[in-house]
Amino acid sequence: MEPLIQKNQARTLPAGIRIIAVVCFALAGYLVVNGVLVMAGIVSFTSGRHILGDYASMGPLLYFAVAIVLALLGAGLLRGWSFTRRLTIVAAAFLIATSVLPISAAVAYFQIVAIVIHGLKIIVTVMAIRYLLQPEVVDYFSAKSAR
Repeated sequence: MEPLIQKNQARTLPAGIRIIAVVCFALAGYLVVNGVLVMAGIVSFTSGRHILGDYASMGPLLYFAVAIVLALLGAGLLRGWSFTRRLTIVAAAFLIATSVLPISAAVAYFQIVAIVIHGLKIIVTVMAIRYLLQPEVVDYFSAKSAR
């Protein structure tokens, strides 16, 4: 009787990981462009607040630092590095943490657009965390790190 998965058999990257990596790259690109616009004085510091939360006022270097981290997370996810799956979960938790205050204020002041934006951000982030904790995704990353 043969095992279901051969030890030498290459495992395929789960489709959701590609989606999460593309989102990481898209957010990194957005932050780089936004950081350049902030440095040029075209947009205000708060233009990146949807991603960085209240930390956006710390300056454009934070935009670039977060963009680099997101790009590295996306590349690591595509390569199957197990520590990037864990770091992506931590980064997603930080994204949720930066959404708590804005959504609370939006509810208090009944700002429908802000409720929708921050609510969707929380929902999508929780979905990503849940996906990264699925057994088949964990198995894929643990098999990649075992090689």
